[in-house]
Amino acid sequence: MARCPLCSERSAKRFCPAKDTEICAVCCGTHREIDIDCPSTCIHLKAGQLYESERKPVDAALANRVQNFGQQFVQHYGPILALLGQAVAEERRVNSWLVDADVAEVYKALAATMKTLSSGIYYETLPEGPIRIALFRRLKLIFDGLMEGKGQTRSLRVGEVLNILDFLMLALQLNSSGRPKSRRYLDWLAEASEVSQAPKESSGLIIP
Repeated sequence: MARCPLCSERSAKRFCPAKDTEICAVCCGTHREIDIDCPSTCIHLKAGQLYESERKPVDAALANRVQNFGQQFVQHYGPILALLGQAVAEERRVNSWLVDADVAEVYKALAATMKTLSSGIYYETLPEGPIRIALFRRLKLIFDGLMEGKGQTRSLRVGEVLNILDFLMLALQLNSSGRPKSRRYLDWLAEASEVSQAPKESSGLIIP
């Protein structure tokens, strides 16, 4: 049996679609979503994510933040959360290189930008890189429209936008492996958007 091309020590028994060759199980688990840009369709990636979600202890601090938002928040801002989630999913389809870490940096940049509005001195904080900037622009356009009251009974306040961004960041933390090349949150978001556009379904949280 051929040796694993990554470690040159163990037997290659597991097909890696990212490498288009067989590698060993140890290298698969060690390099997954770190050095290997795993496609979301990889059966070994899915199995690994399921295993990790079943064994990973619940972060008490994150769980408390979930409770602080409550179901009322999700129901009230459900249509907005769904709109933003669909926008992120659409950007992912346009740019396949987008990963969870990129989305996290965009959320942080949007929050930093919005905080300047509350201080009375507007300053746009852009994330680094064209991939992140493209998503930033897409989401910023949506927030600008909501704050101007377009398509809404009232305009969204800065404080509400910051709470929404905090909620989105929380959802990302709960639904991402945290690895550099993880797309677990993006996969979850795409699946949630496809299942239904109903607020309570499209914006639910999953605690791994």
